[in-house]
This record gives sequence, structure tokens and C-alpha cells, in this order.
Amino acid sequence: MNPMLQEELDEIEQLEAEEIQGFRVHDLESLNWVFRKLAAIEAKKTEVNRLAAAELCRIEDYRKRELDKLQRDEEYFHGLVSGYALQRREADPKFKSEKTPYGSLTLKKQQPKWNYDDAKLVEWLKANERVDLIRVKEEPVKTDIKKQFTVTDSGAVVDPDGQKVEGIQVEHRGDELVIKPEV
Repeated sequence: MNPMLQEELDEIEQLEAEEIQGFRVHDLESLNWVFRKLAAIEAKKTEVNRLAAAELCRIEDYRKRELDKLQRDEEYFHGLVSGYALQRREADPKFKSEKTPYGSLTLKKQQPKWNYDDAKLVEWLKANERVDLIRVKEEPVKTDIKKQFTVTDSGAVVDPDGQKVEGIQVEHRGDELVIKPEV
């Protein structure tokens, strides 16, 4: 970290809580002092985030390596169980399950899986006049609503005839203060 910014942080730590609580910005010099402190804080936050990100990457790499190894081991053992189940099924076509104190295996019938290509299916349904099997999603076009309706001082929205539009309430908000210390 820049030594000048570190000096600003050190000064913040040295100030007593009462001094900081009682401080007020009253001129350009005091405003500049506050911005120096904010710039130092921003720089420190950036440094902390950069360090944390590096450590998180290192930890995530470790986690991925360990989980990959465990995944390979798990797949190997699942393969062993699968082989055993197939062997039992070949020997006894009615074989369904096996239990041990540490786990069980079960062969269950599955329903057929339907794989859809939605775009092609919708096209086919339209071409074959089966629009009853197509779902249409309705939602308001918010950009057009903002253009065509008017907001009252109370936050209600009215149409061009002055009729209140149900389902919309506009929240009037004050100006947002944007503070950008230079780092």
C-alpha cells in the first residue's frame, strides 16, 4: 500500500472515537481531509480484497483437487457396485436389491425420459395446428408502460384518461449522494 495512504489509516486509528464523532466538514480543507481518509480506506479495502481473492483461489484449487480425486474414487467404487448388480441380475433376473450395514443397492424401473427441442417442437405444433399445446407467457411491457402512462405526485400511475392503473406504485426518491474518493 502507498505509504501516504497507510499514514492516513494510521491517523484514523490514532484519533479517539470522540474526536471522530465530533468532527464536522466545514470548509474545503476539512473536506479534503475526509477525502484523503476515504481514499486510504478504499485502497486498504482493495488490498484486503486482492489478498482474500488470492487466498480464495488457492483454497478453491485445493478443494477442486481433493474433490476431483474423491470423485474418481467414488466413480471407481460405483463401478464395482454396478458390476456386482449386473452380475446378480444375470444370475437371477428377478434380483432387485441388496443391503449391507453400510449401504444398499436397488434396481428400479425408470419411466422413459422425454428430450425436447422446444424450438422445433413449437414449430411442428404450429404447422400441425396444435397451438392448444403451446403455452404463452404474459407479462407487462414495462418500457412502453412508462412511456404511455403518467405518474402523479402521490406515486399513483394514471392512463391518458386519468384512470388509475392498478398494479403499479411509483416510489419518489431523493437525490443520491455519490462520493468518489480519488485513489
